[in-house]
Amino acid sequence: MNGAAADDLRRCRDIGRDGGLAAGLAAVLEGLDPAAEAPGGAAVLPAAAVGAGGAGSAEVLPHPFAALEGLAVVRFGGSVAGPGLTGRRAARLAAVRAGLLSRMLDTAVERLTDRRFGGIPLIDHQLVGGSVADVVTEIAVTSAAPESDSAEAVWDRHERLTEAGWVTTRLFGAEGYITDHPVRALYMSALAADLWLARPDVPEGAR
Repeated sequence: MNGAAADDLRRCRDIGRDGGLAAGLAAVLEGLDPAAEAPGGAAVLPAAAVGAGGAGSAEVLPHPFAALEGLAVVRFGGSVAGPGLTGRRAARLAAVRAGLLSRMLDTAVERLTDRRFGGIPLIDHQLVGGSVADVVTEIAVTSAAPESDSAEAVWDRHERLTEAGWVTTRLFGAEGYITDHPVRALYMSALAADLWLARPDVPEGAR
């Protein structure tokens, strides 16, 4: 990957970390026709784009988290499946998701540092510290330049981010599962990837 491409991914990661998923998606989807590209006829879009007519006549589907994150889940008419995000755009989405995950992990670590169990900060407990270290590793791996842009490699990259997001969510304890908690952004991040990426072909008998 050349320097300009690496800089582009760093920019997307920074947008995800500092601006959130809606801002990151706007950067990823810039210049794209969502109705023509969404692989399953549905997509997660920045709410501002939908309000500005960027989704055409798409139907906005109710979702408990979407509006809270400045997003909209939409369904397009017609039966033609688009290719989904591939190549550079798929890598940009991974970078945005990694940036968002990094911000949520920092918030979790702050919480774990302030809380104690048995007189010891939660962050110093072995299992907790191990989970944090695992997520840090996944952020580093998925933020690096992709070695392959095949459908399988792209899907695996995003699946790893999704799993790291669930690990991070659990670090918040019960509060991570309420609507008002900002970690809901990681759920929307996983949904965005699920709707925007075409699933790779699964060989017969592997299901």
